Amino acid sequence: MAMNFKIFKDKTLVNDYIADIIRKQIHNNPTSVLGLEMSSELEGSYGKLVEESKEHPANYSQIYIVAINRDGNTEVFNELDIPESQLKLEGTKESMKSVLDDKKQANLTVLSIGANKKIGYNNVEGNEQLFESREMILVATGNDKAKAVRDLYDAAENGQEDFAKVKKHRMVTVVMDSEAASQLDHDIVDYYTSEFA
Repeated sequence: MAMNFKIFKDKTLVNDYIADIIRKQIHNNPTSVLGLEMSSELEGSYGKLVEESKEHPANYSQIYIVAINRDGNTEVFNELDIPESQLKLEGTKESMKSVLDDKKQANLTVLSIGANKKIGYNNVEGNEQLFESREMILVATGNDKAKAVRDLYDAAENGQEDFAKVKKHRMVTVVMDSEAASQLDHDIVDYYTSEFA
C-alpha cells in the first residue's frame, strides 16, 4: 500500500493542487488516459486546470478524458484542445471500458469521496476499472466528509468494500481540506498538512 494524505487549509487550495497534478500528468505523459469524476466538488479543480493550461500549454492531441458520472459540468473540457473523439463525457462504466479495452488502464483517476462512503460510479457495482488505474487521487472537502475520511483511514486492507480496495492500491493520494480532516487524530493531521506532506 502506498496511500498518502495531503491536508490543505481550504477547498481553494485543494482545487489548486488537483489541477496542478492533472496538468503535470498531461505534460509528463501526453498519451494519458484520465478518468475524471464529474461532481460539483471537483468543478473548481477542473476550472483551475483550464486556467493553468492557458498559462502552461501542453499537447492534448493524444489525451483521453473519460468522465465518471455526470453530476458536474463537462463543458469546461471543451476549452482544452482535446480531439472530440477523445473526450468521453457520457459518464458511464461502458464508456471507460471502451477506452480501456484499447489502452489497458487509466494513468490517473480522480474521484470524490461521498459522505456515504461511496467512491466511483453512482448506483453501479464494480469499480474495478477505476481501482486498476496506475494512480488514484481521492478528494474530500467539507465537514460532511469527515466521517468518511476517518472510515477510510481506519479501513482494513483485507475487506471487499471499496475503502479496503483503495487501501490495497499501489498509489493513492487522498487530498482534503481541514474540515474533511477534522475527525482524524491531531498528530495525523499535523503530519499530513500541506506544509509537511
